[in-house]
Amino acid sequence: MTKKVKVVADPEVIKLMLEDTRRKILQLLRNKEMTISQLSEILGKTPQTIYHHIEKLKEAGLVEVKRTEMKGNLVEKYYGRTADAFYINLYLGDEELRYFARSRLKTKLEIFKILGYKFDEDKLLDIMDNLLEKEHEYKTEISNEIESNEEQLKDFSNEDIIHAIEWLSMAKIGRDQEAIELLKKLGEILKK
Repeated sequence: MTKKVKVVADPEVIKLMLEDTRRKILQLLRNKEMTISQLSEILGKTPQTIYHHIEKLKEAGLVEVKRTEMKGNLVEKYYGRTADAFYINLYLGDEELRYFARSRLKTKLEIFKILGYKFDEDKLLDIMDNLLEKEHEYKTEISNEIESNEEQLKDFSNEDIIHAIEWLSMAKIGRDQEAIELLKKLGEILKK
């Protein structure tokens, strides 16, 4: 049975998930079960390449065989995700993931500039990075709570679960004095 939420805390598994082809496979499997052939055709990769990526995702516990069908003499395996939503924390102390998180923030600064905001890049990046670390910490905590209460939450949609995680993490941030100060600084810096 597919879980609603799965918290991925192993930095090596997170890196595995962030690889472009594997990320696309996980996205495609979000909506329906698919075969190696179907994934290969959509992604424009050889079946051998897709098989290699599927095996890595299976080893990491992110994908599993959901069903099999006979097609002539061949057995077709249909793969699906082990959870509807995976929650990853890029702030686990792993330097490579931390660098990745910070570099993703840098693209937001470019958007702010295009929109006409003026700011000290390093100062803004530090504030955003610290806020995001707190957000990840709270979302991981809440996602673990949801994961351990899976049975009671089975009737709720994935969208509702994800929104609940967002709201509960905002509530925790609202009680965190350091986060409130960081938000105030963010508001002072990002104004026209």
